[in-house]
Amino acid sequence: MEIVKRVQFNVKTSRTAACGVSDVGNVRTNNEDSIYIDEGGKFLLLADGMGGHERGEEASGAAIEIIKDHFNPEKVSAELKDTTDGIIPVEIGCIQSIVITAVERTNSELFTRNKRDRLRRYMGTTVVGLVMVEESYVLWFHVGDSRIYRFRDSVLKSLTEDHSAYAEWVLNGRPGAEPSKSIITKAIGPRAAVMPTINWDKWVKGDTYILCSDGLTDMIDDGKIADILKAGDNVEKTANSLTDAAMEAGGKDNTSVLVCKI
Repeated sequence: MEIVKRVQFNVKTSRTAACGVSDVGNVRTNNEDSIYIDEGGKFLLLADGMGGHERGEEASGAAIEIIKDHFNPEKVSAELKDTTDGIIPVEIGCIQSIVITAVERTNSELFTRNKRDRLRRYMGTTVVGLVMVEESYVLWFHVGDSRIYRFRDSVLKSLTEDHSAYAEWVLNGRPGAEPSKSIITKAIGPRAAVMPTINWDKWVKGDTYILCSDGLTDMIDDGKIADILKAGDNVEKTANSLTDAAMEAGGKDNTSVLVCKI
């Protein structure tokens, strides 16, 4: 069967323009990344099946399908009606609740498959998502080492901290031997329970958000990512230029990039 080297899709609305690109890379023979942008441009999702484990492609695909189901307009509206005022904006509380429920359901499904099929190495996946919330806010969440960046006023900022042994080692002052960057400490599927990290902020017109798998960040550094964003004049060019840069640097893994500009 012929391998599809790269897939791409675009969504443009009155408020946002988004482009998703996923490339199998220069070494792998199959793509264990999955990406999704809803037709309204309000919900972006990326999942990266765990390398070295079984059925990574199945894990990332299932995560996309289950989580996006929770964000259909009817379910979001129903959740919003049941949400009361609190410390945070009502809309944010609503989306946080949906994210937690969606991740819990996805984890339960994959964990059940792992036990049922008695896999030698349980399948799992990272996930990272971005949600445009009403008129003012953006919310993001992640499990694992897939990342979200924000590019605002020509400054690139990482909005996520990797759930990885390496990130914890750096945070703790780098004691002892340096762990491999490939060891993730949190993923969907391998364990009975998992909780996503969730954050939110107000968006500013002109903001660009980048969701990516480690196939990008293991190949190029943040400085290179920022340079490409400064040079890009549209989301399609930026998404492909980022992916091309990862391929030119070796393309050792599947590389997926979602770029969304407000």
